[in-house]
Amino acid sequence: MGYKMVFSDMDGTLLWKGVRVSVENSAAIRKAVDKGVEFVICTGRGVFGVEKHLQELHLLGKKGYVICQNGAAVYDLRDMHLVLKSSFSPSVVQPIAERARALGLELFYYDDRNFMIEKLTDEVKSYCWMMQANPRILQEPTDYAGEFTKCLISGERKNLSALKRYVEKTAGNIFDLFYSSETYLELVKKGVSKGNALAATAQEANVPLAETIAIGDSDNDLSMILQAGLGVAMKNGEAHVKAAADYITERSCEENGVAEVIEKFILK
Repeated sequence: MGYKMVFSDMDGTLLWKGVRVSVENSAAIRKAVDKGVEFVICTGRGVFGVEKHLQELHLLGKKGYVICQNGAAVYDLRDMHLVLKSSFSPSVVQPIAERARALGLELFYYDDRNFMIEKLTDEVKSYCWMMQANPRILQEPTDYAGEFTKCLISGERKNLSALKRYVEKTAGNIFDLFYSSETYLELVKKGVSKGNALAATAQEANVPLAETIAIGDSDNDLSMILQAGLGVAMKNGEAHVKAAADYITERSCEENGVAEVIEKFILK
């Protein structure tokens, strides 16, 4: 099997400590790209948290795509214009925001390059530094004139789980939800997922799904791992994600697991 596209998650998969691409991963990616394989970052991050990594991988300006916000926003690498956007009205998330606050949770809102927060806490400052984001304060969702592509909810897992049950019961026909870490719950428009974005991007690139690889570690990666021709879970991945994968890496994220996949299935 000749694989032509590799879709990779970032945090917990590609990035060393969530900050940078290792020398080993970068070298393997460059070799794959030189062979004509497209490397597609597929992340829950906003585009502002991805571009510096695209630059260090020398992918900016080249033919290809980057999938952001768990599939709600897809950009063309040649000029970074938005080619796909799936959004929802602030009014439908307003009651969810109120319930989230009652549970002691924090909310973050995304729309293309716009990043909105309710208040600037130390945690938010750290997040913005890592994501290279310039936030604006948004006290209520309905104060925003546009539409959101994603809502990120942060807090303790037990409270996130309570909110998830509430949303599934009251607005399960509007939203899909999944965890991207122990403390992050992602909310997107119904039908939006990394898996569906992978399928749409592969079709746009005229690459059969059988010739795609997806690599991830968390719940929000599960859809693309199931969708790809070869679904790969990281050694450090969640148990149910590893159970669904075709291959589990022998090396973790911190041990350059992405390079392992590229070397094993593309370069050899």
